[in-house]
Amino acid sequence: MSRQRSDNPSGAAPDGPADPHATMLDVEVVAQRWSSPDSGFAVLMALTDDGEEVILTGTIDHLHVGELAQAHGAWRRHAKHGWRFEVERVASTGIASDAALLDLLAAVRHVGPTGAAWLLERHGEGVLDAVDEDPRGRLREVPGIGPARIGATVRSWERLRGRRALRLFLGEHGVPAAAAGRIERAFGPEAVELLREDPYSAIDVEGVGFATADALARALGTPADAPGRLDAGILHVLTLAEVDGHCLLPRAELIRQADALLGGGAGERLDGLIASGRVVADGELIAHPVIDAIERRLARRVRELATDGPQFKLDGVERPTAGDFIPSPAQWRVVDAVLSSRLSILTGGPGTGKTATVRALVELLRKSRRTVRLCAPTGKAARRLGEATGANATTIHRLLGWLPEEGGFEHGPDDPLPSTDVLVIDEASMLSLFLADAVLGAVGPRTHVLLVGDVDQLPPVGPGRVLDDIIASGVVPTVRLEEIFRQAARSLIVRAAHAVNRGERPSVDAGPDDIRDFFLIGRESPQAMFDEVVSLASGRLADHYDLDPGADVLVLSPMRKGPLGVDALNDALRARRNALGTAVPGTTLRLGDRVIQTRNDHERELMNGEMGVITHLDPARDEVLFAADDGRRITLDLDELGTIRPAYAITVHKAQGSQAPAVVVPVFSGHRHMLTRNLLYTAMTRAERVCVVVAQASALDGAVARRDAVRRWTRLERLVADPSG
Repeated sequence: MSRQRSDNPSGAAPDGPADPHATMLDVEVVAQRWSSPDSGFAVLMALTDDGEEVILTGTIDHLHVGELAQAHGAWRRHAKHGWRFEVERVASTGIASDAALLDLLAAVRHVGPTGAAWLLERHGEGVLDAVDEDPRGRLREVPGIGPARIGATVRSWERLRGRRALRLFLGEHGVPAAAAGRIERAFGPEAVELLREDPYSAIDVEGVGFATADALARALGTPADAPGRLDAGILHVLTLAEVDGHCLLPRAELIRQADALLGGGAGERLDGLIASGRVVADGELIAHPVIDAIERRLARRVRELATDGPQFKLDGVERPTAGDFIPSPAQWRVVDAVLSSRLSILTGGPGTGKTATVRALVELLRKSRRTVRLCAPTGKAARRLGEATGANATTIHRLLGWLPEEGGFEHGPDDPLPSTDVLVIDEASMLSLFLADAVLGAVGPRTHVLLVGDVDQLPPVGPGRVLDDIIASGVVPTVRLEEIFRQAARSLIVRAAHAVNRGERPSVDAGPDDIRDFFLIGRESPQAMFDEVVSLASGRLADHYDLDPGADVLVLSPMRKGPLGVDALNDALRARRNALGTAVPGTTLRLGDRVIQTRNDHERELMNGEMGVITHLDPARDEVLFAADDGRRITLDLDELGTIRPAYAITVHKAQGSQAPAVVVPVFSGHRHMLTRNLLYTAMTRAERVCVVVAQASALDGAVARRDAVRRWTRLERLVADPSG
């Protein structure tokens, strides 16, 4: 719960700083303006040694009024709040006054201001040491703390003591304040001994990384050539490779990256890691043992399914020659593949009839009284699949029965999915190694599987390129639809997407019967591009096509940062669409904001990429209402909003598996290392009614010329094709 302790909640510095270039301040904390216990972020008023009143911001909510501290950071001038010193790391240097002791003691559960005053009067300036020596005895003496309360009071004291000890320990050893807050939330306040023994354990904390853990280790005296340091660096490089989509790295590349991180010595340690089993060598390829095992297991499973005979037959099945939908010979080959093999693949670009083929397959199976289940990696993709086929579709996580407490699935090899003749997995290009292993591992002995996806879209978020590798293995029956059907061929979006996929600049030339749903607007300066994108997305497209500008118009940018990144576009679009929205305390969000969830919340089934609107704030309960696009209404605590971000604009990667009536795509040279053919193709094919690309000519030409930004190192193709591999 957020708390206010000042009549000036804005936190604005009254005047400019005496030295705006200062990077270190010795201060005494005099007031806490605002804090968020969940994130540790706080706004504090402090006095410097020279008596200057300053505002401190950062992950510093552990500092109490009256505490002395040395803060390192930089001055920033906020457009609304004025000059503030943004703290990067901080170390407490003592308690300045009785007021500080009272403030600290009052934070202990059941002690409060009255009990704090009683303790200070009884034990004086040595009160903290006195309580530390015998917490139960000293706190039991406080009036009002009886047998029923003493347990909770002691636990509260121990948490407070441990938290301060951890923050002091980390601050003294140069750990940035934000990283210190993350370490505290991950390991708890009793983490000092763990970090002393193994400072590299902090690498496992999201948002901390090797550099911070290494700085802590070096401050604690770990030498540069210590085996533990070299091992941690090598393993960290493999972890970063996994984040980039690789399942493993060539030995030479792993050593090169590790030496760059460590300053040398990785080559001498790698053989030792291999010998101990902490990494696995496959010739010159090096993998983490877990990734190695999953990739091999998935390959065996794919081959087992693809080479197994059919488990059921349908009598009298022939390709329809009349009716509302007459499948082409290529589309009917999909039906033959599903009936003759336990694993098959349907792929193809927009307008080639993938959805119509799946719908025909589902109708055929239902008429034959066969059970069919449909799923997709995301909730958005599952909803689209259900709407297109008229059948129930769900996320893979819901299908498998995610168990949050156990971090795994209910269904797997030992408890496969029951009563399923055919399982259709849509948007299979989004399957990472982990998700593919989980879903195929849960397929029962009599179930046939159809993977449906467009291999020309972006690769999955996560390690592997599963669909591409399985197709390339040549083992799994695959149907690639290439004919663009007449109705779809009228769409300029469809034609433009296929042109981009061929490495050609998309055309806006339209014939008399064509659907003018794709537009290419050339703008050369970043500001002109920005203004055009904001103008289109904030009203022009919605007005012209009679759309809801909030729910129906989406901007897709390759990157979060930069002058045409998601963050800058969101700020501008919110200023146009929701300027008067009430601020949600402790966050950057406002009521009425269009938002997106950025992590999987399995407990609420609010998954990464789900979008909606913040519709209600209950300040008494510190809760908001998230109105999801699928019609659900989900109550979230304010301290659970750290994974919710504005979504007037989102990255192209976040848009995978979803669509919007209108899509605006900036193609900017500043994003050049992200601009690829498949990224632009993916962005354009998210549009249902209209797509507008606002581009610099050179950036557009560069995008269509590059197929992939980075090769992914995987072995699935080889392992499926060669069972002895």
